[in-house]
Amino acid sequence: MKKVFAVVLVVLLSLTTIVYAAPQEKAEKVSVLIGISNEKGRSSLSSLGGKIQREFKFINVVKAELPKVAVEKMRNAKGVAFIEPDAEVKAYAQTIPWGIEKVKAPAVHSKGSTGSGIKVAVLDTGILINHPDLQVSGGYDTTGKGSYNDDNGHGTHVAGSIAALNNTVGVLGAAPSAKLYAVKVLDSAGSGTYSNIIAGIEWAINNDIDVINMSLGGSSGSTALEQACNSAYNAGVLVVAAAGNEGTSSGSNECIGYPARYSSVMAVGSITSSNVRSSFSSTGSTLEIMAPGSSIYSTTYNGSYGTMSGTSMACPHVAGVAALVWSAKPSMTNVQLRNALNLTANDMWNDSWRYGNGLVDALAAYNYVTGGEVPDPPQDPDPTYLNVSISTNYSYYYMYETMRMTVTVRNENNALVPNAYVTLKLTTASGSVRQGTGYTNSSGAITFSYTISYSDGRGYYTINATATSGTASGSATKTVRVY
Repeated sequence: MKKVFAVVLVVLLSLTTIVYAAPQEKAEKVSVLIGISNEKGRSSLSSLGGKIQREFKFINVVKAELPKVAVEKMRNAKGVAFIEPDAEVKAYAQTIPWGIEKVKAPAVHSKGSTGSGIKVAVLDTGILINHPDLQVSGGYDTTGKGSYNDDNGHGTHVAGSIAALNNTVGVLGAAPSAKLYAVKVLDSAGSGTYSNIIAGIEWAINNDIDVINMSLGGSSGSTALEQACNSAYNAGVLVVAAAGNEGTSSGSNECIGYPARYSSVMAVGSITSSNVRSSFSSTGSTLEIMAPGSSIYSTTYNGSYGTMSGTSMACPHVAGVAALVWSAKPSMTNVQLRNALNLTANDMWNDSWRYGNGLVDALAAYNYVTGGEVPDPPQDPDPTYLNVSISTNYSYYYMYETMRMTVTVRNENNALVPNAYVTLKLTTASGSVRQGTGYTNSSGAITFSYTISYSDGRGYYTINATATSGTASGSATKTVRVY
């Protein structure tokens, strides 16, 4: 202890000598980080006029204030492993995610249109209301939690792609000036019910929402949910939903989820940054439009940013572009806007089953609606043929299972055809023929059911469907196996 005291005394005397030598001068100090290899390092720091300001528990480093003139001496002092500036850091500048660039939203921003005045409701897990890159204008909870604040993260990520603020930090949304509304219909596990969604849609209608984004879905249809979507659409709301993540690598199966499958809803599929369909993206006859959905960087519910993939991520790109284009011409109806988005989509694939009408294009849609007449939807151009497709509830069956066969009818413009007359013929493995008839619903579809009996036999069953509407007609065939 005496030896330590003696060292300290010498240091103090030395410091005193320096002070008296230059009483009018104040040495410039700098903040540094010093790696301490042993106790001699601390003594060296003190002897050179340094002062420890912070110590760290897991590394042998101290933050210190040191006269600038003593930095080089400290670098070569005993017991010092290294010395470096305590450098300043700043938040990274705002990033424009690849998806926002891909849909050409920034090009529309440069023309002065950013989504101002358009109200977008995000029916999801809620939105983090205090995220620094989001401005939530209000919302509603249908789950019984009592708050529309996000407790899962999905809704916050979706919201960022729609309207992350143009505030020089974080990310940029497709329509940064649009008004975001958090409508919580899913719980902290990301699950909910059709009744929750219906209540959320009802709230959106009552609160004059312009665009509804539903990055969610189920595998079974619901008359009540379809009626709610139709009511919103009839009330002037543009309804956008994720097509689903049930796709296969071949993309040959009919697997669009609900509510995306309804005719009053825009079904959104996902592409990658390489302009190919994301392998998970659902496919089928009701797929309407595509948007970026793989590895999307956006806001997260911990107040930060992260990457997610899914048609849930593609859907808000379309909702955001819709808000962006609508703000450029607010006099449009939701039907006119929807038609404009579809007509101007970049169809680089010519494959409506897997890619719908193509990739949503904000700039093309903006130029279209601001440069000429906004098109009304087709008024039955008296097509000469119908596109007929058949989907089944399973890809194969066992004896005594019920086969559900859904026939969907579209015209030559790819629009769904309600009230088309459909005849379905099922030929069993034993050669027996079962037949049914009916009319397509408002979604252009009709479902037939048949329970397989022992006498029908095991083997391949052939389903043939024909449809007529006015002078137009079409047919399709599908084969399934029964084990």
